[in-house]
Amino acid sequence: MSTLGERIKHIREIILKQNQASFAESLGFSRFATISDYEKNKRNPDIETLRKIAGIGSVKLEWLLTGEGPVSVHEPSGPALGVKDTGAAVYSQGFEEVKVYDMLSAKGPGDFPGTDPIDLILVPRQDSRRGPAAIRVKGDGMAPAILSGATVGIDTVDRHLVSGGLYAVWLNYEGVTVKRIFVFHDRILLKPDNPSFPETSIPTGNSGEEFIIGKVVWLYQRY
Repeated sequence: MSTLGERIKHIREIILKQNQASFAESLGFSRFATISDYEKNKRNPDIETLRKIAGIGSVKLEWLLTGEGPVSVHEPSGPALGVKDTGAAVYSQGFEEVKVYDMLSAKGPGDFPGTDPIDLILVPRQDSRRGPAAIRVKGDGMAPAILSGATVGIDTVDRHLVSGGLYAVWLNYEGVTVKRIFVFHDRILLKPDNPSFPETSIPTGNSGEEFIIGKVVWLYQRY
């Protein structure tokens, strides 16, 4: 069982002997397709869901994350290989926690993230290195590509604008939000994907691009 998805499937099928619908219900999910996505490694559960899965299956979280060490919580074990529990975050082979912030966490573009995180999400380490901070999207401005409740990773170092790219930006009265940006010689257009929402145009000479928080580099959401 070399992948996280295979270990989740092992818990469901072998330990609990449940179908995907029953397993989803026990985790509080309304759609069993989420379990299918987990088991096929199409996306990863957040850390709280992983803890629920480990608890329901009576398996060690370290084994679920890494595939190493004893499986059952009833088996004795020493320190798990590849895992360091700091109390604030769990670092495992291939995964790392990223702090998730509210869209209104900052007081201005230079203040991001500004406040304490509202959540933690477990993502592949390559994603956490590209986007070490994340925001929780509210509203349907970027639907259907990005739904309300989605979590997007932000590379706060990459603020170079590429026309058509997705960026986290600061807008007065909205806070940090996600927009698709188009660059013209005289203006920068901040465009939502949802045509029901208005565009925002900023004159190039007045912007200085100081409103750019960073580039969107990954996305996790439930459909």
